[in-house]
Amino acid sequence: MYAAEPADSTKYDSESLSVHVNLLQMEKKDVTNADLYNQIGLSYYKQGKAGKAVLYFLRALRLDSNNSDARNNIDYAINQTLDREFYSKPSFVYGMIQKIYNFFTLNALAAIVLILLIITTLCLHWIFHLPTSEDKAIPMMWLIIFGFLLLVAATTLGIKYRGYHNNSEAVIIEPLAEGFSGPGQEYGKLFTVHEGLIIHINRIDKEWALSTLPNGGAGWVPVFAIEGVKP
Repeated sequence: MYAAEPADSTKYDSESLSVHVNLLQMEKKDVTNADLYNQIGLSYYKQGKAGKAVLYFLRALRLDSNNSDARNNIDYAINQTLDREFYSKPSFVYGMIQKIYNFFTLNALAAIVLILLIITTLCLHWIFHLPTSEDKAIPMMWLIIFGFLLLVAATTLGIKYRGYHNNSEAVIIEPLAEGFSGPGQEYGKLFTVHEGLIIHINRIDKEWALSTLPNGGAGWVPVFAIEGVKP
């Protein structure tokens, strides 16, 4: 379910709260899928909790990068945050590459790799069993084409699989968080960010996380103010 405006925080009645609780209970029962995470994100957004909403939209996209509802919802939510200017607009070419990359989910890529592997194997079988008197140019051409496609698909699958298991994204879930030049408030303050901003965690030192912002800035933010996309 996609809502062009996923939130109306002025209207959150007991029925909506009951739905929210049921969604969280489903998550606790290990019912994890992109649609559930998207619904939880919408529920949080209706409560005015932009940070949690963005977090769950990202979790939905982690499971299904081609989930258009979660993609549209997170774009809308980010555009409503106070730190929306931290995100740079991608170039046309990069944007197209990213859309193609997001279109293929892990499962889809795995299936494509399997199919291409079978076709490539058949091409090899064709070449090896072709009589020596016959021209091998055509089967060699198909072997090169499908071998190249297999290499591209397998490489993309490896990159996506690594990103899935080593996801360093996190979201600011507190109304605001301050970043410092070191792991503590005794260090110089570098920036102040707000709920809903997506960051990358580089490392954690006790109660502090060295984080990179969308604009390339970096600093230490308190761990309690963030939550990782990878559950």
